[in-house]
Amino acid sequence: MTRIACLHGHHSNISLLSDAFATFDVELIHFVDPGLLLQNVGTPVHTKEQSHAKLRDQLTWMQSCAADAIVITCTQYASLVTPEDEAMATVPIFTIDGPFFHELAQHTEPQVLLFSNPATVQPTMERLVKHAHFRNLHPEIQINIVENAFALLMENKQEAYREAIKDALYHLHQTFPDQPIAVAQLSMAPIADQFAKENGCAISHPLYSLTSHISATLQLCSNR
Repeated sequence: MTRIACLHGHHSNISLLSDAFATFDVELIHFVDPGLLLQNVGTPVHTKEQSHAKLRDQLTWMQSCAADAIVITCTQYASLVTPEDEAMATVPIFTIDGPFFHELAQHTEPQVLLFSNPATVQPTMERLVKHAHFRNLHPEIQINIVENAFALLMENKQEAYREAIKDALYHLHQTFPDQPIAVAQLSMAPIADQFAKENGCAISHPLYSLTSHISATLQLCSNR
């Protein structure tokens, strides 16, 4: 059985990834470290070097658990992964937004990208632009942020968080009815799916593209 070690910034991502891989013959091992996320709610800010050192410690620890692959679901941790980290790793490293970037970069028409965590906007967009330009692609993306939603998530006010994201999606759907809409954070994926189903529209999110990419790369077998 394939064993995948998963690094999360918030415990709510555990169930999301478990559900996404429920149909595959895999064992998921979950590691939760909210250190980077807590910096956004008033705790002392670490330097990028300190954060990167912590990530490398995590990667080493996760690899020691006989993992066949590593998945990083936190966009802030994902932004710290360097080509050197990937080269040094003994197993493949998949980041939550890697396959998602490829999907977004393919769009030729303007699109809207919704964030719930303001701290992830700059590193995510920098990596997205780099990914697209390397492939000579130039997606036109309008950024929207759900103000104050991140604090609700960190305070474990799940229902309030869901309502905030749902309201933001409704506003975007009404304002940009003909433009593709996507959500950047994994925590918004189930809300986006429900909204899309209720309103007969398509909302992209990183979970589907990540699951598809990992299952194809690792040649995962279905357990059903």
